[in-house]
Amino acid sequence: MLRRLWSQLNSKLFYKMLIIYSLLTVIPLALVTGLFYYRSMQIIETKIRESSKQNIVETSDKLDEMLNSIYQKAKNISVQREVEALLRNSNDSTLYPLSEMDQRVYQAEVNVFLDREKEAYGLIDSIYIFNNDGGMYANTGAPGLESENALAGIAHMTPGHMIWAPFTDQGRMISAMEIYDQRSGMKYGVLAITLSSAGMSEALASYKQGAFFITNLSGLILASTDETQINSIYKPLGAGQSIINKRTSMYSSYNYISHMPRNAFGKEIRELAYYAVLITLLTWLGVLILTFAILRHITNPLLRLNRLMRKAERQIFETISDIKTTDEIAQICRSYNSLITQIKNLIEKVYKVELVKKEAELSAIKAHINPHFLYNTLETISIMAKESGSVEVPRMVQLLSKILRFSITPGMDHVPLETEISFAVYYLQLHQQRYRDKIRWKTEIEEELLMIQVPKLLLQPIIENAVIHGIQQVDRPGWITIRAFERDYDLVLEVEDNGPGYRNDDTYRSEGLGTGLATVNQRIRLLYGEPYGLLIQKTDAGSGTIVRVTIPMRFMEEEKSVCVL
Repeated sequence: MLRRLWSQLNSKLFYKMLIIYSLLTVIPLALVTGLFYYRSMQIIETKIRESSKQNIVETSDKLDEMLNSIYQKAKNISVQREVEALLRNSNDSTLYPLSEMDQRVYQAEVNVFLDREKEAYGLIDSIYIFNNDGGMYANTGAPGLESENALAGIAHMTPGHMIWAPFTDQGRMISAMEIYDQRSGMKYGVLAITLSSAGMSEALASYKQGAFFITNLSGLILASTDETQINSIYKPLGAGQSIINKRTSMYSSYNYISHMPRNAFGKEIRELAYYAVLITLLTWLGVLILTFAILRHITNPLLRLNRLMRKAERQIFETISDIKTTDEIAQICRSYNSLITQIKNLIEKVYKVELVKKEAELSAIKAHINPHFLYNTLETISIMAKESGSVEVPRMVQLLSKILRFSITPGMDHVPLETEISFAVYYLQLHQQRYRDKIRWKTEIEEELLMIQVPKLLLQPIIENAVIHGIQQVDRPGWITIRAFERDYDLVLEVEDNGPGYRNDDTYRSEGLGTGLATVNQRIRLLYGEPYGLLIQKTDAGSGTIVRVTIPMRFMEEEKSVCVL
């Protein structure tokens, strides 16, 4: 389907020009849009990186301020009169005795105070106070702690200071601080505060540039804008896929991480890119319509010219009228009109020539009767010679009859090599009737070459040259060797004689040598081109001549491969 469509488009000049002009419009617009999008992304990303760095500094300062305020609140809780009374009593009831009634009153007041402190600071989830005996005081509704045992150890790491745990308790950030008696300096309890995971996520959600995480040194997420990621390991996206800023807390071992995927800040620029693409498409559509109208005006004369040329192929010759412009297309149309006029005149001349040719063919048909008369006459001579007792005359007449039949048979310009060799042998046999034992021959032909086509009567002038200028010029018995072999995918024919050898002088050419061979060479050049032809050279012994003919190897077609001699 696509190939057919492409073939249709490729067959029309109008479509080609339309596509080219469209591409010349779309490609620059697409490049400008792409470069604009790429550069805008760079500028916006640079500004967002700078803004993100500033925002994480501000957010980190606010979080550290929050941690410090919780630490101050913890110190305020630890010095409350009711808290001190309960913790001193649990640590040393002898020195600081309390009645059961006082203990219940103090515990109730502590619970109320803790509830009030929790409500006053929305991020606090629960407040716990542990005495040295394992007793616990907490705000109303505070859940149990999973990490109670670990908190004492964490708080003891820096006595008197609040330590934030590198883990969460039921998804809540938690901190712990040892409480000391201001009178004796003895430790008599631990204060723990947990932060609401939902409250922290809500507070961090105010960070508008992507996601925000609070992690410990190992990357464990303790709080996040996405509450579902708490207690998982922070895994940044691949390099180049996000903008990441990191800052360490001044009041804890926590890391503050802001994380913004690149595709998050590309929304606006993508919308701008879509708008630019839309403008590009609309511009291209406008150019396409305008180009269509202009090209149609330009190519209409060409289309008309094409239709008239197709009519001319069917021998319907019409000229183009109403040529009003003087541009190149108008010049082509005028040249076409001139050509059509000349063709009409030529057809009239050819028609007259054909009439003369027909008359000549009729004359040739009449003359064709003469060769048949000649064959019949030779046959009659052969029969009469046999009746009179002659042996040689009938043999010569038969050979001459075969040679004449092969020579003047019409409609065959090429014959198989086998047929050409047979004709050469008949020709040598005819000469043998005259020269007797003075002339002998042999053939050296590769069998697979017998069906290679060769020009008809190619060897006869060469053999005649070998007999007249070779064998006839010596007193000794003469030999003629006919060879055929393949060399570099070409057919090579050689006729070698043991005569006096080729002499390249004027006397030799005046005797007639070279005229027939020159004709053979010219014939080969006309048929096959310049690389092929005839070459004359002496034999290696120096007494004799080799005439070498080189032609391309072509096999005869089956219906043309038979020639009867």
